[in-house]
Amino acid sequence: MHSRHLAVAVAALVVLGAVPFWVAPDRGAATVPFEQTKQTGLPEHVVREAETTPLVIPRAEVYYSQYRYVVGYHGVTSLVASLRAQGKAAFGPPMRTYVSDFSGIDLSLTDEGHLRAPEAAPTKWVPAREAYFVVGSDASIPTRDAAIVPFSERRDAAAFADRHGGEVRRWAGAKRAGVGRLDRTTAEWERTVAGRLADANATASRAADLLDRPVSVVVGRDAPTLAAAVERAPPDTTVRVPAGTYRVDGLRVDKPLTIRGAGANETRVVGDGNGSVVTAGAARTAVADLALAGVGGNRSGADRDVDVPVAEDAWNYDIWKVHGYGDAAVVFDAAGGSLVADVRVNTTSNGVIARNSPNVTVSNLTLYGTKRWDDGFIGVVALGGRAVVRDSTFRGGKVGVYAHESDGVVVSNARMEGMMVGVFDFYGVRTTVTNSTVEDTWNAVYVEHRSYGTVVRGNRLRNSRNGVLVAGQANYVAENTLVHNRNGIAVRGGFSRYERNVVAYNRRGFRAMSFFPTNRVSGNDVVGNGRPAEIDAFNVLHVWRGNHWAGAPGVDADGDGRLSRSYRPTGTVDSRVADAPGTPTLARSPTVSFIRALRDVVPGIRGGGLVDAGPRAHPTRPGTVARVVGAYDGVGQHADDDPWDFRQ
Repeated sequence: MHSRHLAVAVAALVVLGAVPFWVAPDRGAATVPFEQTKQTGLPEHVVREAETTPLVIPRAEVYYSQYRYVVGYHGVTSLVASLRAQGKAAFGPPMRTYVSDFSGIDLSLTDEGHLRAPEAAPTKWVPAREAYFVVGSDASIPTRDAAIVPFSERRDAAAFADRHGGEVRRWAGAKRAGVGRLDRTTAEWERTVAGRLADANATASRAADLLDRPVSVVVGRDAPTLAAAVERAPPDTTVRVPAGTYRVDGLRVDKPLTIRGAGANETRVVGDGNGSVVTAGAARTAVADLALAGVGGNRSGADRDVDVPVAEDAWNYDIWKVHGYGDAAVVFDAAGGSLVADVRVNTTSNGVIARNSPNVTVSNLTLYGTKRWDDGFIGVVALGGRAVVRDSTFRGGKVGVYAHESDGVVVSNARMEGMMVGVFDFYGVRTTVTNSTVEDTWNAVYVEHRSYGTVVRGNRLRNSRNGVLVAGQANYVAENTLVHNRNGIAVRGGFSRYERNVVAYNRRGFRAMSFFPTNRVSGNDVVGNGRPAEIDAFNVLHVWRGNHWAGAPGVDADGDGRLSRSYRPTGTVDSRVADAPGTPTLARSPTVSFIRALRDVVPGIRGGGLVDAGPRAHPTRPGTVARVVGAYDGVGQHADDDPWDFRQ
């Protein structure tokens, strides 16, 4: 075909491809059922609570010009924060925006300021440009400081503001409300990480003070049994347990005590195999310097008649019962500020369970679970409270550390191997996993549903099905080394940063699983993977920038450290550069370059996939890349000489 004919054909293709994005929206169209939207916004546990209680969350639906799906926002606050962070490049400008309409609904506030409506209140919508919004009132949403409350009638908005404070604004004014930001700069994230680790260190330091309590009772000298010693000891003292083996029958501690042995190789406390070994019901209880065994084999509380601190008809009742009431080596029940230190545990069920016990510290725990994951359960469980887990080793079982409805769990300097999930955050927020090694798992770090504020930084994640799989918003995945996994990093959620990771010798380096092209993926080194990246079947273009893709075609013509062409790791041509003869030449051909240039400037023919608009010519972390290349070779899992491989 002559070049002129080709130009005409391509021009026609451009026009036809762009037409769907030029069509004006139908101003009279109604919203779609909210459950059919691609939903984002608040954490999942808040949404689930609203579905099963009178709690209400203002919602929004947005039709974007360059996105085929309707996006549903839990929280008008979430929508405003998203619009402020994403710009128009991600979805194109909004064509229609609808928000909840609370006119005619008797809204009230709980003691916490949360919005509440009668159970029979209808679901109504109003175009945002026609609505009146109350901003700055006393109304709030769980995990958010403020709510933006919309009404179709000005008088209803004014009446709400009279009762609960705030001012009435139209849509343009509501979008300027102070709702914070979803995205953060790298420097802001690094300050956040430093702050969280400082808080974790302070929590651990306060817990370590429990080891300085004076000794009041020595087992075998002042009391014949450990149970008798616990009963005799005054509060805020230490029960000393000399070297030897001590058998207990469900030891209960209901006052602040420290139970301290002579070392994990010297003092052994053994339960009767019919329940938990030690259960503490008092704050600032410590168990240290001993080994625990004889844990009961009941992994969960599913079949037990227990007093769960959640209503039986609540959405999270089963989660609390199953994960909080199985047998464990140590159970903390409303025992905040407690400590497990320098303890070794052998268990076929759970290691440490903390129920509504904020600021529990687990330090230097060595836990041996089952070699098959489905024969065991969880190493450390944090339910409803922050926990610090550090300098600990987990081998086998189902999950290393499990967090549910917790805010600010920190896992640092841990080693996990041979289990289904290393760190599993289920409906938690602000979880931090740092400087840890996780290998031979199904998922090394797995954060499910609409979490936010998760940090996964500086870890070594290898030989697993998924290295990092973090859902939700405003997360930070940085400076990890991911080697020999099936999928190195799964990019999910939105407004998250994935930076300076070394992703090498995985079957797939990156797997993009997000419907929302609002993540920043930059400065990563992608080396020697079977496929550099793969994307699920969306027609959304994810634009990343500044990653080093080993073997990517192009040269650094002007010496600025960037290749002279963009790189499409999921493209038909670019994705085969490393394994298909002749592909590098085809990638540099004028036809391919012309089509790529058109796609970069014409939204209508962008299609889906990934594109790095400014690939780096050299690695971001050359020292780490050199060490990985020197230590590993080939794609896929490597052979281990230990028995802790994950077994399906």
